[in-house]
Amino acid sequence: MPARLPVACTIGLCTLGLSAGCERLLSIHDPVAGDGRGNGDDGGPSDGGLSPSSPILLSEVVLTPNAAEMIEIVNTSNQDVDLSTYYLSDSSNYFRLPVQATVDSNDFIAKFPDGTVIPGHQVFTVALDTAVMFSTVYGMSPAFSIADPDSMKVIVSNAPTLTNTGEPIILFQWDGRSDLVRDVDIMIVGAPSTANPFPDKSGIQQDGPDSDTQASRYATDANTIKPQAAAPGAMQSTQRIALEDGHETHNGTGNGNGQSGDDETSEDTSMTWDGTAAHPFTMPTPGQAPSALKR
Repeated sequence: MPARLPVACTIGLCTLGLSAGCERLLSIHDPVAGDGRGNGDDGGPSDGGLSPSSPILLSEVVLTPNAAEMIEIVNTSNQDVDLSTYYLSDSSNYFRLPVQATVDSNDFIAKFPDGTVIPGHQVFTVALDTAVMFSTVYGMSPAFSIADPDSMKVIVSNAPTLTNTGEPIILFQWDGRSDLVRDVDIMIVGAPSTANPFPDKSGIQQDGPDSDTQASRYATDANTIKPQAAAPGAMQSTQRIALEDGHETHNGTGNGNGQSGDDETSEDTSMTWDGTAAHPFTMPTPGQAPSALKR
């Protein structure tokens, strides 16, 4: 049975314990669980077939200063969710993970540890710097730290930091076997320069570590998601203010690279994130689950 991570844990000192009650563990939601066999070029979002939409979303990002950098995710449901197949990245090569694990300077692809479970209506704060530096800034420990080697499993990185002017942040899933990854949530934070491009994986084929030799192909992304008008300043964050519902394409037919055929590149983030005249950037709120993001 998977282990459960306490909500308030200190990085590097966490003790993973079994959840009380087998029935609770059996209810843990793993949207990407499937056969992972690789069925060739089906034109869909994965060679393992469609899976239910994930209730996990990006909820907050801090770009500067370095010691305060963080990415936060939220569980919008009231059910526990297993994060064992979830990854975070700021790399335009994230979708190449099944075949090529390389990133540009200061970028990263990081995996949540096996057995990590986020409780319903809770958030996990992921620091880019060490937990010690994060605690110095915020007076609290993050749930995870990309800089600490005993925290998240960093697949590839080179002194990861977030670019102050902005860059894409991607939350995705991969079962470790399939040819393709699945998008869970995407946000273009701030106004990235040409050095931090938003990736276009439309139609790209690749053959991952599954048992066959047939390549699978990513579906065509809408790529209508836009960067913000400006980046949050030092010790400011950008925060999600609404769910995706009604603000991105949900077709359920497999014509997207997310769960259930969703297209995470189609979200109108001007309606779901702050950084607008109506909803300006604010101070960071690590560890707090916004009420507007609860289902």
